[in-house]
Amino acid sequence: MTQNTITENTVTESVSVTESVSVIEPRSAIEPADSAPVGPYTHSQRFAYTGSVQDFTVPPGVTTIDARCWGGGGGRTNTGGGGGFATGRIAVVPGEILRIVVDLGGGPDGGGGMSGLYSQRLGKTLLIAGGGGGGTSNTDARGGAGGGTSGSDARTYTSGGWTGTPARGASGSTGGAGGAVSSNSSYGGRGGNTGENGGAHVKGTPGGRIPIPGMGGGGGAGYSGGSGGGAGYAGGGGGLFVGGGGNFASGGGGGSSFAGGPGVTEGRTVPGNGTRAGGKDDPLYQSPVGDAGHRGQVVLQWAEFTVTPGGPPDVQVRQGGAAGYPGVRVAGDTAFEPVSVTVTLPDGRGLLFGTSTLADYQLTVQNAAGETTRYPGSLSADGTSLTFSNVDLQLPGTTVMWVGVGAGHDAPPGASSLTFSVGGRDSRSTTVVVTPAFTVSPGEGRAQAERAGAPVYPGVQVRNNGSQAIPLQTVTATLPTDAAMRFGTQSSPDHQLTVWTGAEAPVVYRGTISEAGQELTFTDVDLAIPNPGSRSVMWVCVSASDATPTGPTSVAFTIGDHTSPSTPIDII
Repeated sequence: MTQNTITENTVTESVSVTESVSVIEPRSAIEPADSAPVGPYTHSQRFAYTGSVQDFTVPPGVTTIDARCWGGGGGRTNTGGGGGFATGRIAVVPGEILRIVVDLGGGPDGGGGMSGLYSQRLGKTLLIAGGGGGGTSNTDARGGAGGGTSGSDARTYTSGGWTGTPARGASGSTGGAGGAVSSNSSYGGRGGNTGENGGAHVKGTPGGRIPIPGMGGGGGAGYSGGSGGGAGYAGGGGGLFVGGGGNFASGGGGGSSFAGGPGVTEGRTVPGNGTRAGGKDDPLYQSPVGDAGHRGQVVLQWAEFTVTPGGPPDVQVRQGGAAGYPGVRVAGDTAFEPVSVTVTLPDGRGLLFGTSTLADYQLTVQNAAGETTRYPGSLSADGTSLTFSNVDLQLPGTTVMWVGVGAGHDAPPGASSLTFSVGGRDSRSTTVVVTPAFTVSPGEGRAQAERAGAPVYPGVQVRNNGSQAIPLQTVTATLPTDAAMRFGTQSSPDHQLTVWTGAEAPVVYRGTISEAGQELTFTDVDLAIPNPGSRSVMWVCVSASDATPTGPTSVAFTIGDHTSPSTPIDII
């Protein structure tokens, strides 16, 4: 085979050399195999090499991601450097996007790529596992392994009196120098510092490109022989293979690793060892990921908590009454970082936080031991939701959380529920059933009315079901249709409503008669039932005419949105 030759500082193409260089076999990606997450995590996902950056959206309710990254091994299975390993726990926000890098940015001609994570939300690098340097066809000129804090230097081979320097591994955020033969000015590309692409080799071929602006450093371009530098937090230098009367060969330097991004805890890095990947003892390692000649991989794990409605029983609240406490149950098998909780009232149901007389903007969290913690909330501008920050879910185990909710006086009776969003995971609350503030029922006994005789006083009973400060009501009394009855008598009309509690003097209201004379309407009526369980009665005066049919009948009373027949009237 032919290979570049350097003689008297001049590069001569296609001159036969003693050490032949074989074509580099493509580095192989490992198809991710199914594997169970390692406890306490409940979910996992593997990312293999695709040639581009991949995105992962943090699921609802997830606040911590466990990440394990293997950098790519350098080209050539016998002489490339093994990729480094980086791992850590990452504090995340549900719904945010993590950018996943798998084996990208290695120096051309065999450099192993970096693998790691980048936070789109923060615009910061979180983890990087460095790639191994590419090897040469000569088993003595090996690529340096990916770091650790620093990548390994390459090994060299020389014959015929040729001398030079090996490609250097990256050191922290500083890229490694490319391998060089100083006597004829031949060199591999320098590894990129953090945030920089890898450098070009002597012939001008560019080095490896960083996958995301500001993320890591590219590997230096290798000058022939499969000796590209490994990418990483900083990139390893590119190696070279030159010859003439003799030969000099250097593998590529290894890239460095990094595990100290914002929100990363328990971060650590493990360097590769020779041609072997770092982190092989990790329970999620999948052989031969990261070994020489093989691509890297990223594995994410996370635990999810569940949010389910509270109850049974349902929470019952009265129109205008005391608060009830609907909530949710939160369960998980591991601890979670504090989360944001938002509680939203249902549309059009007349519910409010607290009661009509006393607002309540607190969230109460009760852990499995029965201990409670209260959090103050921020009310939205439209008054329909409360947001609570940094809520400790107090897991593992099962906790419950709730808010105080009341029904306005105009809340329609019936069932509904609130929506709890706990760390981005939504659930409806305990069912909330709104019941009437008061009930209206027929008055006691029966009234007898003679046709064309004396008037009678049919009425209804009103009871407070547990409401506070019942507002003034509109009351309508309606005579039965086609009964030929009247309010008062023919000679003495009576358009009054009497309200009596039995303890104080009756209160009389004057009403407005309808054009047809069938309805009396009274506005701003005090029902005189201020306390839960209190009662009052109210009545009107009616009489029967000669044309009124005999038999039972009644007057209909409508109070607000409640309608009830009056005391039964027997027409005789």
